[in-house]
Amino acid sequence: MKDPIQRRIPHDLTQVIINEHWQITYWTLTLQTTQERLTRAVREVGSNTELIRTWLRDHPPIITPKPMI
Repeated sequence: MKDPIQRRIPHDLTQVIINEHWQITYWTLTLQTTQERLTRAVREVGSNTELIRTWLRDHPPIITPKPMI
């Protein structure tokens, strides 16, 4: 029986291509980021994996403090 949950891996790991849902899932898990940050990084620096890693490192997510009640 074929495993119903199969993690696909892109053929070219030097380029972050996010045209399909499985690609977005792969790269968000691999780069430990959100879809929004990944999409923004691709928009700003292109699809080169190393440039995206650098962008994600240099642009950490903004964390807003929770109000004290």
